[in-house]
Amino acid sequence: MRNSFCLPVALVFSFAVNAQFKNDNVLYKTVDPADLCATLAANKGYLLLDVRTAGEFHDTSSSPSYNLGHLKGAININVRELGTKLAEIKAYKDKPVFIYCSHSQRSRRAGKMLADSGFTKLFNINGGMTALHYSDLKQKGCLNKMVETRNNYSIISAVELCGKMIQTNKPFLLDVRPDSAFRHISRDAKENAYGAFAFSVNIPLADLAKRIKELPRNQEIIITDIYGDEATQAAELLIENSFSKVSVLIEGIDRLLQMDEKEVSCKNSLYRSPVKYEILSTVEFGRYAKKNKNFMLLDIRTSEEFANKHSENWRNIGHLKDAVNIPAADLEQSIAGLGTDKTKEIIIYGLGGSPEVFAVASGLYKEGFTNIKVLAGGIFNLRWTAGNVKGQSFLHDWVIDIPETNQ
Repeated sequence: MRNSFCLPVALVFSFAVNAQFKNDNVLYKTVDPADLCATLAANKGYLLLDVRTAGEFHDTSSSPSYNLGHLKGAININVRELGTKLAEIKAYKDKPVFIYCSHSQRSRRAGKMLADSGFTKLFNINGGMTALHYSDLKQKGCLNKMVETRNNYSIISAVELCGKMIQTNKPFLLDVRPDSAFRHISRDAKENAYGAFAFSVNIPLADLAKRIKELPRNQEIIITDIYGDEATQAAELLIENSFSKVSVLIEGIDRLLQMDEKEVSCKNSLYRSPVKYEILSTVEFGRYAKKNKNFMLLDIRTSEEFANKHSENWRNIGHLKDAVNIPAADLEQSIAGLGTDKTKEIIIYGLGGSPEVFAVASGLYKEGFTNIKVLAGGIFNLRWTAGNVKGQSFLHDWVIDIPETNQ
């Protein structure tokens, strides 16, 4: 999702409005991708309900990275239209209904809507289609026969990419982000903070058509970028030019950095970071926080967001316990609030993965603070991980003062 597993911030939160984690295993059951095949087998006569847009379902979305295929046999009803189309699925009111979207925010909204309308056997597929692409079941289990797509290129996860990079015949890694981002001279602090895989070759998407002869035709090509959109467009261009073995890294480097280093074996060995500070995934943060107590949590959102008083209610989602709030815009004047010990551990976070978080991290490092970390995806992604990733529900305890409407 960009800033949260690749989704653009505005789009993430438009989907997430009133997404209620509090309804998990109350109004509907949640299903981890690893358990999906067995759960489907145990619930005969089920309905698969895809609540994404028609474009996403048919792999024709104007946002190419959202074209992730769909589950075979699924019915597609956009969550925005579900309330007026309940008659189309009324036969399943007392039968198992498995709901999914791209990241399981919209599916939660749909689950609540269906529960409120009298549906009795509801299941939310945690993580949605993106998580299914990361599941081993896509390669080894029932999902390898269930995912249908119109795409002529493959979608692979960082886990799969790591496996390919230890093979004798390694793929060709093509990074299509803009030259300024690849060289870390962009005006965007977040783009500058994102590194690349070793051995990757940068040909910006804008230049790819005229430089396409530089690419090997007898080697698999895996395309990467920051968020997945440009890589997908590049894959379509290569397919149009008769390249036959093309893959896209789902959700790009952004997703890689939000994954646990223990799950992605090459995260530390092949990924090259351009910054001196560390970028922690939420799973890595949870593990770190269990072992370490003497660190400061720095919340760089506005004071209104921190206090749940922002005029846009979806921004009011609490804060991490014991966090100190110094808005990014005020940090230069308020830096004394961080104390004089510049060796202290400071973990910086915002609402999502905004550029301001990375700008603050760079600024503090220049001020002489030596133990800086950034929480990838911010508080939003921490809550998402707690609600969607098996074994991470304890992360819910880190978020306090959440308004009732956004729990």
